[in-house]
Amino acid sequence: MDKNSKIYIAGHNGLVGSMILAELQKQGYNNIIYKTHDQLDLIDQKSVDEFFKTQLPEYVFFSAAFVGGFIKQKKYPAEFLYNNIMMQNNVIWAAAKYGVKKLIYLASACVYPKDAPLPLRESYMLEGAFQPNNESYAISKVAGIKLCEYLNLEKGKNFLCVAPTSIYGENDNFDIEDSHVQAGIFRKIYLAKMRNENNINALCKDLNLNQKEALEFCDKHGIFDNHIKMIGTGAAAREFANSRDLAGFCIYLAQNIDFKDLCEYDEKGNLISSFVNFTDGEPVSIKELSFLIAKLMDYKGELIFEKELSHNDGTLRKTMSRKKFNKLGYQNKISLKNGLKKMIEMYGVWSR
Repeated sequence: MDKNSKIYIAGHNGLVGSMILAELQKQGYNNIIYKTHDQLDLIDQKSVDEFFKTQLPEYVFFSAAFVGGFIKQKKYPAEFLYNNIMMQNNVIWAAAKYGVKKLIYLASACVYPKDAPLPLRESYMLEGAFQPNNESYAISKVAGIKLCEYLNLEKGKNFLCVAPTSIYGENDNFDIEDSHVQAGIFRKIYLAKMRNENNINALCKDLNLNQKEALEFCDKHGIFDNHIKMIGTGAAAREFANSRDLAGFCIYLAQNIDFKDLCEYDEKGNLISSFVNFTDGEPVSIKELSFLIAKLMDYKGELIFEKELSHNDGTLRKTMSRKKFNKLGYQNKISLKNGLKKMIEMYGVWSR
């Protein structure tokens, strides 16, 4: 991939896609194409085919997805399955049809079975049932990995797949009801800080509500004058990685790694995995994460967690194997503390 290569980013406005775009531009790539949803509906097969036929990108980063938190996934499983499969199938198939040299496909850690042993190794995919709450999204992501694998094996393509851990960053979705866990926790604390400091104008501006509506919203979500009612006990632990690091890794793959480098075989020579995990460091409990964010924001109130484990905690521990990742020669650069600082700083800038 050279500086003049034509590069298409699907999902350039998203958490990871926006960082891929920024990092490519930083590295001097000057022939990048991207489209908003209004300009190119990835669910429309005809439009996607025409786009690839006329634009003929050489490299593709697929970070587009129909996403949402626990509540949204539970409410709209059909939409999660249909929209994601249609988008990725249209793009991946067109990329193969029109001679894309390399495609990087972003999957998810949810591709693993709910009862898989830890740390999660790539070969564990499809060895058991998925978590019920995100089964439809998991099915779509497994389908994307397998389509890339089959095209590589059948047609000699070079499409690479990455399964990232929990990703956070400054371009995240901070909707309390429809966000990643870390973004939701941050937003709660941000609003609580405004209320704790009696900065009602800032609270109303952030929520785009009048004072009565803003306070009712806070009450509904457990955000009070001097404390926050957190969801769950905080005992669940996750690995978190920064979106800028993931973007850097995706570009590194496009520059240096081929499909064969991601393939893992058993003792009989059977292919048992063809993608790679992306993670960073040791797992951090939700309680530790919450207190870290509160400290970084200088929040003076109290965080009150539930006392007994329940479905609100989800899987208590989730770690991913770094064995294959470590062999590829890429190193993450952003610590959790520094990444959260940047996220908090940028949210403050955008919300003014």
